[in-house]
Amino acid sequence: MADTKVEKIFEQDEMILSEFDKSWTPRELLSKEEIFFLKDVVKVLNLDINKVKKKAKEMENNGKASWEHMGTRKIWSHWMVRMKVFAPYYKKHLIPKVKPVDPNWDGNELLGQKGKFLLTEVCKKLPFTSHQIRYQANKNKNARSEFGMWKDKDLNAFVVDMEKFSPWIKRLWAGDFRN
Repeated sequence: MADTKVEKIFEQDEMILSEFDKSWTPRELLSKEEIFFLKDVVKVLNLDINKVKKKAKEMENNGKASWEHMGTRKIWSHWMVRMKVFAPYYKKHLIPKVKPVDPNWDGNELLGQKGKFLLTEVCKKLPFTSHQIRYQANKNKNARSEFGMWKDKDLNAFVVDMEKFSPWIKRLWAGDFRN
């Protein structure tokens, strides 16, 4: 019997298109070393599928293999995700900058949260309009460090960081309107 060497085509994590479990948390999904359909992955990670596809296409147009650098590619009519490569890319480039405002929170609960949120979503829970708050941000060149709000160029929207924003709102509501 002749000793034949088998050419390696697939990496170990590329061998099987895995069944997707809808109950996985983002952390559980990102820890997998398997291949999945992009349509399933974006649901769990709350991503815009078109933005992911666009980034992969841009990468390909710039001469980089998106499968190797991002963990995504289109095979026939299906977009695939190689989680072993996609997870680190996601953590570095795709994690949302802002958290969603829970619709069940009231203003007090929202102001007790940590993290960054869109100003327009925050103002839906507060007795201030986003216009009033944006005006204050535009008026003060130190609004980010003093009030915890700024216009994010990537999002093209105002963002608030609750660590600074919440104490400022509490001060305003107590009647202290000095800048």
